[in-house]
Amino acid sequence: MSHQIESKSSNRTRLPTGAVLGMIIGCISVVVALSVVLTSSCRSTVKGKSHGVLQVELDTSHSFLILVTEKASTSYVDALAETRALHPEAPVETFSPDDLSTAERLLKKHEPYYVQLFMIPEELDVNFGWRWLTMTSRVDGDPFVDTRTGFITGASAEDAARFVDRISRAVSGELALPARMIDNLGPNSQAGADLFNVFPGSYFVPVLGSAMDLQGISHGSGGYRGEWLDAMKGAGIVHLGGHGHPDRIDDGLTASQVGQAELDPCVVFSGVCYTGVCGRSYDMFDPGGRIVQKMIDPVESFSLQLLANNVVGYLAALHPDHGIPVYQEMEYMAWRGASLGEVMKYTHDGIVLGNGGVLPEFEILTDGMHAPRWTPAEIMLKGTGSRVLFGDPSLRVLSPLDAPPPLEITTEAKGSVLIVGAIMNNTEYKAIFTDTFHDYLAFKQNMFNDRALISVELPDNYPIPSTVRVLGAANGPKTIRHRLQGWGVEEDGGKRFLHIQVDLATTGYMQSEWRNRGAAVGIEIRP
Repeated sequence: MSHQIESKSSNRTRLPTGAVLGMIIGCISVVVALSVVLTSSCRSTVKGKSHGVLQVELDTSHSFLILVTEKASTSYVDALAETRALHPEAPVETFSPDDLSTAERLLKKHEPYYVQLFMIPEELDVNFGWRWLTMTSRVDGDPFVDTRTGFITGASAEDAARFVDRISRAVSGELALPARMIDNLGPNSQAGADLFNVFPGSYFVPVLGSAMDLQGISHGSGGYRGEWLDAMKGAGIVHLGGHGHPDRIDDGLTASQVGQAELDPCVVFSGVCYTGVCGRSYDMFDPGGRIVQKMIDPVESFSLQLLANNVVGYLAALHPDHGIPVYQEMEYMAWRGASLGEVMKYTHDGIVLGNGGVLPEFEILTDGMHAPRWTPAEIMLKGTGSRVLFGDPSLRVLSPLDAPPPLEITTEAKGSVLIVGAIMNNTEYKAIFTDTFHDYLAFKQNMFNDRALISVELPDNYPIPSTVRVLGAANGPKTIRHRLQGWGVEEDGGKRFLHIQVDLATTGYMQSEWRNRGAAVGIEIRP
């Protein structure tokens, strides 16, 4: 069950798609412009010493289902055999990517916690991603995603087999993922073309520093030079930022370069538009105002070339998305020690709450159709809904951080009424406190509200809430403007969880009264 919260933000104004694209690029520009502050004027590429390796394992405590398209079943024989060896108890079933009714029946039959999909590149596009997301959120009666999905594909059968083999060898310990995260911020339009800096730390995910070394990369907007590729060595986790297309990061890394880069075994998180595209994509921002369908050759696909490199997992978007949710994924992974499939579910569940407690409706895009006139919030919500995981959804690369959780949650029963408190507990978390979809409480238009994401397990026999109300938000004596953005009840693993999103006013980019230890939000829940 969910409750739709009507937003009265400026994001409800419908803009031409070109204006929406400009807003997205503007938001990304804020991120990369910060690198001017974060980096020194030197052009050093000296890196610190690595500290150990990440502990890679499979989450074998939950059920696993392998689904294969007919084309993939004949093309990816070796990759499928390797996955079956990793998950010997998992049933293997065939489904059609054009008709998900069979897949839906199989999900209801097996009730898998994890699902591994084998698909050839031509079968996986944003339309499939959105249809799969919609279907997997409707297996039961609540609006949240009911399984955790990963995709296996490749430019060739050999590439797909090598991808699964790397996952297997990482799990066995034969391949080691260095305990370092490299945050490649992407091109900086405010810097000269020759600028290239490697610097310690991370502005966006500093909390990961308790588990690994952190380094950032900033470069100018004249493209990513071949001699800079070595700067991404020695990392078990890599973040890629910027704006992009299916074949490149604009003014940054190209498909050819990510195929040639000497990466250590790693998981890559890309917040760059279109960089999950394997074949078919849809340009919404053509000057003619119509959708233009495009097909990319595998040798020019950023995604397929990266998957043929030394990665063991890749999270990226099949459509224009937003750069901040990828940092939220990294923080959630570190906080919970979450598997990659759990990380992807966290992102998709966040769309439900960001949309007021219901999953957005996704249009099927076709060549030549009029481009949908989405609001900024809609394009960010739906673009984030196009994010997918390439890899094994049960793969875990981090144990839960040895650090305080972002929020301290308290629950008090007063008769049939529940009073929930959410107290800011660790301000080293950054992105997780940002609502990347709405600006109605932001310090300026087309920036972002802050948010508190709260989950509480409902007591046994407690009825579905009829009312969820924010009692107040404050940092000591200072009240904080707020609004209930959305809530919903999820049934998962035999338990029921109430998920709530409260949005809060900001005073700057990732700055607010909320981001102070001890700041609190109070919520009243009535049956």
